[in-house]
Amino acid sequence: MTAHTERRLDRVLSADLDLRGLVTAQLRAARAEAIAEEADLSYLRRLLHGRIDIIAAELTARADGDSSPLIGRLIEILADHSAPRHVSARYQPIDPGRVGEYRLAMEASLGDLDVPDLASCPAVRLHEVADRLSRHEREISALRRTVQQVVDAYAAELARRYREGEATVDELLAE
Repeated sequence: MTAHTERRLDRVLSADLDLRGLVTAQLRAARAEAIAEEADLSYLRRLLHGRIDIIAAELTARADGDSSPLIGRLIEILADHSAPRHVSARYQPIDPGRVGEYRLAMEASLGDLDVPDLASCPAVRLHEVADRLSRHEREISALRRTVQQVVDAYAAELARRYREGEATVDELLAE
């Protein structure tokens, strides 16, 4: 086992975006790594949003005097009520082993809060955890935007190569 344990995120963010020196196969591999990182960050954001929504719903229910069990409200809490939006048609596989490092950070944000037992948690504690999760979500969102810029740079360079004849579909199919 090597002592070098650089995270994929670190590799993606430290990429030299002067891409003309890369052969097309290297460029595609680097883009695939960046896309995988973006997918994992997106997954973590969805987990964070779910947890934040659950805590917010519990706080709202308390303020409204609603003592119904949280479990009975989960479908409504976690339903996506946002306006329809355009999403990428590309398949984004999630590597559960990679998501683990992000999930550990999220779980640390939760601290000792047991989500299924929110009803017995003091409101001040719920607010503290929601604030920590929200800060963590903003950090993950900023990282994700930066990774998306890297993916866009790779895609733009690949498009330029195809447009200018430096790369061909035949080469891609031969790989």
